[in-house]
Amino acid sequence: MKSAVHAPGFDDFAVGEVYTTYRRTVTEADLVGFIQLSGVRAPIFLDDHWARSESPHGGRIAPGFLTCTVSAGMLESVLGANTIAGLSMDGFRFHAPVRPGDTLGCEVRIDDARPTADGHRGVLTVGVSVKNQHGACVLEYTSRILIARTT
Repeated sequence: MKSAVHAPGFDDFAVGEVYTTYRRTVTEADLVGFIQLSGVRAPIFLDDHWARSESPHGGRIAPGFLTCTVSAGMLESVLGANTIAGLSMDGFRFHAPVRPGDTLGCEVRIDDARPTADGHRGVLTVGVSVKNQHGACVLEYTSRILIARTT
């Protein structure tokens, strides 16, 4: 696996490469801030007593799209400053809950790389696998990103 350390361009990526991202812990502040921003109000995210007694998860969990948002920052750390636009994020599969205190990191696999007709950019299709501190996959999805050519 590779670790991205500079701002690569489209031609710096090859199909089949796998990159690892930095890791970060999902905090209580992350959960509260995301809930405030998104307007999500389900008790499984807000009420620890309810979540412990009523939910199948035995306690509060983070909204899936909080995990997606965290992983988007991690993905950017691989693709770098030459990213022009995200084109799609598809096939979300939430495999396990994320809780405050969990530490997440991503594996980013380059699945496809196609230059655009103008020759100045390319589209990368990447598979993203988000893993927790135990190595368990909590989320998988595919993303297509428009990125500048630097050569």
